[in-house]
Amino acid sequence: MTIPRLLMLCLLALPVTQAPAHSTLSDITSGGEEKVTLPVVPESKLLIHATRGIDVSSGDGPVQSLPLAVFLTRQTPQEVVEWYREALPEYEVLTDKSGQQVQILRETGPDTTVDSPDTYRIPNIRIRPTDARMATHMKGAKTMLQVYYLPAYGKTESDGDS
Repeated sequence: MTIPRLLMLCLLALPVTQAPAHSTLSDITSGGEEKVTLPVVPESKLLIHATRGIDVSSGDGPVQSLPLAVFLTRQTPQEVVEWYREALPEYEVLTDKSGQQVQILRETGPDTTVDSPDTYRIPNIRIRPTDARMATHMKGAKTMLQVYYLPAYGKTESDGDS
């Protein structure tokens, strides 16, 4: 089973109590310790908010991720990538071999690839087309975003993210 498929299974199994209710996108991106500290594409719908991160299986054992918020949007994956290139120009853009999955990361190393286990511990956005099952959560959804971010209480001015 690939890491992206395994991740989606883990995300779907998260307890509902970990996902606080937010009525608007601005509720989750402004104020409070549980806010998402990276920009989020406008008019996105929040599906999952794992404020403590998730455990991800890897060949080297389990990896504890940064906090994670999963969104759907009606924008195409390419539109989302372009939006993030403008919003986070200092971030690196990686694409997998299929061209279907894109990851936008704060930092990369020479061996960093899309969905590398080490990328769960650095701020990044994973962008992929929605599948039929995920699209049922938002009519017309074309893209799923997984936003891994530094917690608000752990951010410093030198992080440079807003």
